[in-house]
Amino acid sequence: MDKTFHNLLSVKDLYTRIWYDDIALCEASTFSSDTQTILYTGKKEWILLNSTKIYKVEVEETLKDVWIGKVICRDEAIKLTNQITSTLTESGNIEEVYMIYARCKASMHLLDPHMRNYVHNFPFEKNDIVSIKAVAGSGKTTTLLKLSQENSDKKILYLAFNKALANEVRIKRNKGARNLHPYTFDAFIRQCFMDKFPNKGFPIKFLTTFTFGEEYPWFQKKPARMKKTFIDKFNNFCKDIKYNEMHEFMNEQHPSASSFTKRQLIKMWHHTKQNKLITFDGLRKLALVQHWFKDYLDAKYDMIFIDEAQDFDPVMLEILLKDSSIPKVFVGDPRQAIYEWRGAINAFEKLPDHTNTVEFYTTWRIGEPACDQIRCKFTDCWMIAGNKNKTLLHNNKEPVDKYDYLFRSWKYLLQTAVKKENIWINDYYKKIEFIKRLHKKLQKYPLSEEEKAEFEDDLPNFLLSLSSYELEKLIADVENKSVPKKSATCCMYTIHSYKGMENNNIRIFNDIDHEEEKNIYYVALTRGINNIYLDFPPEDANKKQSTEASTMMPPNFRWAPSKKKRRWIKGKEVL
Repeated sequence: MDKTFHNLLSVKDLYTRIWYDDIALCEASTFSSDTQTILYTGKKEWILLNSTKIYKVEVEETLKDVWIGKVICRDEAIKLTNQITSTLTESGNIEEVYMIYARCKASMHLLDPHMRNYVHNFPFEKNDIVSIKAVAGSGKTTTLLKLSQENSDKKILYLAFNKALANEVRIKRNKGARNLHPYTFDAFIRQCFMDKFPNKGFPIKFLTTFTFGEEYPWFQKKPARMKKTFIDKFNNFCKDIKYNEMHEFMNEQHPSASSFTKRQLIKMWHHTKQNKLITFDGLRKLALVQHWFKDYLDAKYDMIFIDEAQDFDPVMLEILLKDSSIPKVFVGDPRQAIYEWRGAINAFEKLPDHTNTVEFYTTWRIGEPACDQIRCKFTDCWMIAGNKNKTLLHNNKEPVDKYDYLFRSWKYLLQTAVKKENIWINDYYKKIEFIKRLHKKLQKYPLSEEEKAEFEDDLPNFLLSLSSYELEKLIADVENKSVPKKSATCCMYTIHSYKGMENNNIRIFNDIDHEEEKNIYYVALTRGINNIYLDFPPEDANKKQSTEASTMMPPNFRWAPSKKKRRWIKGKEVL
């Protein structure tokens, strides 16, 4: 069918000619047309618009409403229309910009394929850094596997935040990406240490309140809290990228510490440098301070892939940026940064200015209408559905089929477990043993605020509210409801443990602060494929939680307020 053309339109606010497919964009005006339009720019390039649809994009950190069209030359414009006259002068070229980002649904659909093509066609060279900010379910790991296949002549180091992810990639790479070498941070540090000091062996030490006295006999019979204080301060120094020596760290960060404390910690660091005290944190610090990776990385590998970059280790990031010049690809989802309490950092916020940053908007996990509904819950969530799968978001509705139940805290997980049948709890026995030990400790020694901050939830406060009998009763009731995973109707997880997983039916318990814990809420919402069940609408969350008892008393117990400490035995109150 023949095309008709509108009269030539002169463009004043022309933004860019950008890197993919000769696309250009310019400030949208009130002009509208359903036919092709040629834009006169005053430059050597002209712009062909197939439509005057308006897209919202971010250009150099500024939001703009733009038209997007194809760059053509004057000769092409003449072939399309005879309305060009000699009075239309041209000068120079359209100024190029580094990148544009989609900020509406239409622009996400348009730009996502170009972003992915850009990554796969990137000519990786020395010191290049590419960061990929990809939404949940957008195929982050798949992208890295494909990149490794496209660069099959290169030996690629793959670094992951946790062992499970590294093992998953190790299995997948066997199908066609054998040039990819997966490691966790600690495993790679261990390998580097063994390569650099082949005759040292590897007497790795795990400093705990039980083993600390074995390393330093003076502490053998000292309180566990004292030992933990020294262990924590030593580990904090090892994770700090600002200080190379312990005395500097102690003088600036802990000036009021006793001279004995300072001497002991300086001694521990001295033993670490002599390879007498070898811990993973200590090795990481040595690698940073002594530049173990200088030339080591560049000689051993051609590229580095960093997965889950939103949960990265600050020391490892400093090492990679300072001691290696080979190309690096950082992949992750900034909205899934939920491990700050472990000392993790969002690497995307620390990358240098010359980083090439792209965004993947399409999720292959979540369909409509839930995808649109989830996106609207957050002010800066740019996500679109890439499949025709129907995903529903349900408020306060009981799941019909087998489902995974996600909780912010162990408190509500356990309290809910006793009310359900046919349950299975992820990592239950390991966690329960930890809970029992922590409960005994809390009966003798209260935790400091710093120690409480090491937990992902309010578990210490919850345990403080329970007597030994109440805890044992709770555990017994939970175990009476438990069945093997294959037989379970409801599989229960904390959100932190479920990160990276998915299921057809997901249920979310409403113990999340939707304002203060937006990343945790986002992670939970983006796990479901077919159905996502919210226990209560957000506006009812406070009402719901206020009606629940903060502790779980045995059903036949009564509570009488008293200033005296009380304990309960089979329905009887004993002072």
